[in-house]
Amino acid sequence: MANDGWSDGICPAEPGLPKLLLLSLTRVGVVDPPEYTYREYDHRGTLRCDVMIFVGKSTLYPDIVSWSISTTGFRLPDTYHKAARKALRRLRVVYRHHLQRTPMGFFPPTGGRGRSWIDRMRNLGREEEELEDTISHLSIYLTGLDQLYREQATQLKHQIRRAEGAEQALIVQQKRAIEAEAQIERSRVFTQTLWDAFVEERGRRRAAGLLDGEPEETHWDKSTQTEDETLEQCLPPKKRRIQIEDESS
Repeated sequence: MANDGWSDGICPAEPGLPKLLLLSLTRVGVVDPPEYTYREYDHRGTLRCDVMIFVGKSTLYPDIVSWSISTTGFRLPDTYHKAARKALRRLRVVYRHHLQRTPMGFFPPTGGRGRSWIDRMRNLGREEEELEDTISHLSIYLTGLDQLYREQATQLKHQIRRAEGAEQALIVQQKRAIEAEAQIERSRVFTQTLWDAFVEERGRRRAAGLLDGEPEETHWDKSTQTEDETLEQCLPPKKRRIQIEDESS
């Protein structure tokens, strides 16, 4: 077990591209099996995997130094096959002069189906015309798969970026909603505080007015007054009749 979640081991000869990689390395004199290291992790709710493959030196061509490749996928099984495919393309470039007249020489190059690669297929010996057609069609088929893979990978990256953008926008909207709710709650608390203070102040003033001897409001009862008294109360004070009480002797 490596540090930081990395695990390592010897590349297994799984059917398909991994086994082809091991056989091709043996052909060029790499006797030590390649090693690999990987880690799986969660990225925004999606399982991702990083894989690195390390290839040693060749006993047949000691002038070629060791090399490695790295790639990223979603699960270890798929990512390992993707890494083996990338290692085969790298092998095709590193040993291009040594593999030119072998079937590996027709493996799709790193840069896609280039002009030199097409010319090399066309210049095969005519004594192997049937083999030429088979390898040519197989190489073109593999190149078509490469092109399809690149298109799908580009589309997938675009969709991932859109999903990440939508996730970020959702997080921003959620933060804004939380802030709006908090602002509404603060406004409600502030309004309630003002109302409580108003009620308290009104009660305090009412209590203070009663303690100072302020008369309570009274309502006039029409049934206890005559019509003349009612009209007199409507006149200004100067025009009201002056009542002189008889002094009793």
